Amino acid sequence: MIKTPRAVNVILFAFLSCVSLEAKSEDINIYAESVPSEIENLGENRIGGVGGEILTEALKTNQISYKMIWSRWKVAQQQVQANKDKKSFIVPLTRNPEREAKYNWVSKIYEVNTVFFIKKGNKKINSLKEIQGKKIGVLLESSYEQKIINAKGAAFKNEISSVPYDNLNAKKLLTGEIDAWYDAIIGGNAFIKTEKLDRNQFEYGNVIDKEDNYIATTNSTSSLLINKVKNAIENFKKTKKYSEIVEKYITK
Repeated sequence: MIKTPRAVNVILFAFLSCVSLEAKSEDINIYAESVPSEIENLGENRIGGVGGEILTEALKTNQISYKMIWSRWKVAQQQVQANKDKKSFIVPLTRNPEREAKYNWVSKIYEVNTVFFIKKGNKKINSLKEIQGKKIGVLLESSYEQKIINAKGAAFKNEISSVPYDNLNAKKLLTGEIDAWYDAIIGGNAFIKTEKLDRNQFEYGNVIDKEDNYIATTNSTSSLLINKVKNAIENFKKTKKYSEIVEKYITK
C-alpha cells in the first residue's frame, strides 16, 4: 500500500476546496412570486410560464445551476436588495424609473401589455385619464401599483387597493369592491383561469402600457456572474426556441 505524504494530502484538500467553492459561486438563487403564464412554480425547482421556460432553456444550455425561492413579491424584492449571498436574482422585474438605480438590469426576458380589467357591463377604461374617482386594484409593491400612484397622485392613495396576491383582485372586481384591476393581459387572463372564474364576466379596454420584464440583481453580485447569466439569456434570445416560447404565451 502506497502512503501519500501528509503535505500532499493537505495541498490536495486545499485544491479540491477551491474547486468546490469556485463551482458553487456559479450557482444563482432566483427569487420570484408564482404568476400563472409568466413565472409558474411547478414544484421541485421547476418553473413554467413564458419567463420560466426562457430561463430554464437559457440557463440549462449554459450549465448555470439555480435554486428557485418562491415568496410574496414584496419579500422577493427585499431579499434581492439585501443580496447577502452575492448571487440573488429576481424575475420578472419590470424596469421603471423608480427602480432604475436599485438594480443591475441583467437581461430583458420578455415584454407584456397592460390593461384595465373591468366587470362585464361596466364602461371600459381606455386611458389613465379615465381612472380618477375609481377604485383600482393592483398587486402590492408592483410596477402596476407605482403606475397607478403616479397617475392618481399620492393624495388619492385611498383609491388604490393594493393586495399581496393578484388573484384577489379578480375576485374583488366581481364583488364590486374595486372598479377596475390593472394588470398585464397575460397575467390577468391566467389568474382568471386558475381561479376558475367565468372569463365572460371580464372585459378590458385599450392597451395602457408595454412593460419590459427583466432578470435583475444588484451590484453586489460579481460582474463575472452577472455577465455569465446575461450572455446565456442574450444568446438564447437569438434562437428559434425563444421565439416559439414567446409565440406560445404572448403573441397568440
